[in-house]
Amino acid sequence: MTKKKIIIATGAFILLLLGGYKYREHQETKKQEQQKIEQKFWSNQKIQIEKFIRYNFNDIESIAFTETFKTPMGVGIHGYVNGDEKKMYFSASIYNEQDTFEKGLSIASKLDKLSKEPYHVFSVTEIEELED
Repeated sequence: MTKKKIIIATGAFILLLLGGYKYREHQETKKQEQQKIEQKFWSNQKIQIEKFIRYNFNDIESIAFTETFKTPMGVGIHGYVNGDEKKMYFSASIYNEQDTFEKGLSIASKLDKLSKEPYHVFSVTEIEELED
């Protein structure tokens, strides 16, 4: 009788271990899928921001992205242009993770001086329409 209890307890213990292993494996897979989705999101945003900057500003040689961030008010990306991290920085805002960048860009005053048309900034959608 006690041998039977030991066998049942051992079987239950093994089932619990296997269940825990499978659960952890599932969580890890879910985490990796979420990271892939986020990487794709940020990659697409960087393409949109680069298109916006190159179209609306003169003399842009390079664009570098330094940080992505999430806040309760939205998401965004920090970066700079032409290798000048101190005086040519920008911060692009996206209101939620379902949207794409259109034209919410905060910029340093030195970068503002490179603006092609200071009174009208073309959104990414307008740029794409003009390019077609």
